Amino acid sequence: MRDYLIAEISSSAVRHNLQLFRRHISEGTKLCAVVKADCYGHGMAVLWEVIAGEADWLAVAGPGEAIQLRDLGYKGEILMFFSPCIYPPGPGGHEAVAELIARAVTLTLVSAAEAELVGQAAAKGGMKARIHVKIDTGMGRSGVPHTESPSLIRQIRRTEGLQLTGLYTHLATADEADKSDALRQIDNFRQAAKACGGVRGEGLMLHAANSAGMIDLSESHFDMVRTGISVYGYQPSDQMHTHLPLRPALRLTGRLMQTKDLPAGSRVGYGLTYTFDRPGRVGLVSVGYADGYVRCLGNKTSVRVGGRDAPVRGRVSMDQIIVDLTDVPDGRVGDEVEIISPDPASRHSVENLARLAGTIPHEITCGLGGRIRRVLAE
Repeated sequence: MRDYLIAEISSSAVRHNLQLFRRHISEGTKLCAVVKADCYGHGMAVLWEVIAGEADWLAVAGPGEAIQLRDLGYKGEILMFFSPCIYPPGPGGHEAVAELIARAVTLTLVSAAEAELVGQAAAKGGMKARIHVKIDTGMGRSGVPHTESPSLIRQIRRTEGLQLTGLYTHLATADEADKSDALRQIDNFRQAAKACGGVRGEGLMLHAANSAGMIDLSESHFDMVRTGISVYGYQPSDQMHTHLPLRPALRLTGRLMQTKDLPAGSRVGYGLTYTFDRPGRVGLVSVGYADGYVRCLGNKTSVRVGGRDAPVRGRVSMDQIIVDLTDVPDGRVGDEVEIISPDPASRHSVENLARLAGTIPHEITCGLGGRIRRVLAE
């Protein structure tokens, strides 16, 4: 079943996007590409070299992704977002942290307990752990509260085995038209950085911008920007004031597995939610919600067969969808079916599928399953 579905990932689209970001930010500002969640579902194994050729840093969520990058051969800078609090105190936790330190992964710390754990692991191995502290400036998610950050910074600076190299925060509303909360977070970050002795240009790397901040909020750029979904060609939201000409990188294709004719009045799919009001012809396509083609898309969208739209009829099943070939009379078993188009204006683009599903492009691409073979295309 795996080879029935192929995701073609355009290397030229990814390069275009990253080069676009480079021109958009100031000279000297570092570019960090976020490759967590298997490059947002696009496939780290096939795409990392393309991204690494254009970005200064790569960022991952957890340790498995960091180790994977090193095992693949990446030798550049890695920032790991998850803090080492996922490891218990003691030998097992020390060994896991020590491997990350030894493999030159920059770790995020958000608490005194983590600073002690990482410091012990580093000192035991005779190493220095490079540390960025994440500061919660108002999102209320991960990070040390900005009012408490100076105390943590002081502890890190006096802990053997730790080398503080950066401070960062994450913006909650940079993708919205109203930037007031984002600007408030930036101000909190500046104040916290100053209180921590991290004034820009005085030794610590400061970073705050996500994709939306990088595109739409120059005040957030600081020393580095962290670009996530935009690397892969998708706008962070429709509300932003600035929209860069991004190129989506993903094209997902499958095959027609079966075709058949149905009389008028036929109902199809689980729950029989669609009724043909005329004689129809249907085809089965080898994609379903197990592959990330979410169930709620039934009766809402279409695929493309032989250059023509073929509407999805009935509910999406686990492994297949039913498409209407009534107006595609020459569709045959084995024909290629374009399930996701790289054209943002297409009815079956990632952006439009996300709108129909009431979600964001991130969830559509990150949800693409393991039965899909990712291949690099020009």
